[in-house]
Amino acid sequence: MKKNLLTAVALVGLTMAAGSAFAADQSQTGGVTRAHVRAELQAARELGLSPVTEFNFPYTYEQSVQLQQLTAKIEAQQAGAKQAPVAN
Repeated sequence: MKKNLLTAVALVGLTMAAGSAFAADQSQTGGVTRAHVRAELQAARELGLSPVTEFNFPYTYEQSVQLQQLTAKIEAQQAGAKQAPVAN
């Protein structure tokens, strides 16, 4: 009985430790926003990289550079559109 209790307590402790480590890992997303993900998906569609198939994934280095550049361009356009003054 005592051995079962110790085993149960140890199992609960390990589960809680693993859960907290996983939760801490999930909270560090690197600051990716929905707008960034939308821009990246739009860029992937324009470059012909979406939908992902076995033929176009993983991307080559050149494709990933193109995707990053086009994503940044789209994000800049979206940011400019949001900051444009509205005429009354």
